[in-house]
Amino acid sequence: MTEQTDTYPVDRDHPRVVIACGVMKAELDRLVTGDTPIEIRYLDQNLHRSPEKMPALIQAEIDAVAGYAGHIVLGYGLCSNGVVGAKAVKQPMCIPKAHDCITLMLGSRSAYQQAFSKRSGTYYLTAGWVSEQKDPLGMMENEYVPRMGREMAEWGIREELLHYTHIVLINTRGGNAVSLRARARANAEFLGKTYEEIEGSDALFRKIVFGPYGQEDFVCLAPGEPVKQKPFL
Repeated sequence: MTEQTDTYPVDRDHPRVVIACGVMKAELDRLVTGDTPIEIRYLDQNLHRSPEKMPALIQAEIDAVAGYAGHIVLGYGLCSNGVVGAKAVKQPMCIPKAHDCITLMLGSRSAYQQAFSKRSGTYYLTAGWVSEQKDPLGMMENEYVPRMGREMAEWGIREELLHYTHIVLINTRGGNAVSLRARARANAEFLGKTYEEIEGSDALFRKIVFGPYGQEDFVCLAPGEPVKQKPFL
C-alpha cells in the first residue's frame, strides 16, 4: 500500500529509514515512539569537518538498509557537498533542501535566510554540539590544547572566530536547558562575543520523520537517482 504525498508515493508497508547526523539526535528521538514504523540511524556529527568522507559513509548506510527500507530520508543538508553523489538504488530518497543543520534547527529555509540577513556574524550552538563538546570551548580543550598547548590553543580559537560578533543558542527543547545556557554563555564570555538565545523549531524535523516531502522543503529522488548540488542552490 502507498500513501500519496505532494511529491510521490511513499511505501507504508516497509519501514521508513532516516539516516541522520548525530547532532540532531536529541531533536529526532523526541519525535519517534515505539509503535512508529520508522528507523533512525545516526552518523558521527564530527563528519562536518571532513565533508569529503561523508558521501561514502552515507552511501554505506543507504546500502545497509536497501533490502528492507520502503523509503529513505537523509537528515542532512547539502553540508559542503557531503551528500552529493549518494543514491538509493531500490527506493525513493528525500533530503531537506538546506545548506546545513542550522536551517533544520530553525525550522525552514526562510527562517535561516531571515536570521542570516539580520546578522551574518553569528556562531550558532545547539544541544547536539554542546553535549558532544563540539562547541568552541570543547574543541579548544579536547583538540587544540593537546596539540599546541594552552596559550596557542586560546589564541587559535579566538582567531578562528574573530569575525563573529554573537554566540547564539538555538533552543530546540533538546537536552538540559539550564546547562546548555550556562555552557553557551561561557563560550560567549570567553570569546568576548554577545550572547543570545533564540527559539528553534521542530517543523523540519517532523517533516523528516513523518512527511510530507514537498518540493519547497525537500529534494526528492527516484530510485537510482544520485544527489546533485544544483537543487539545493
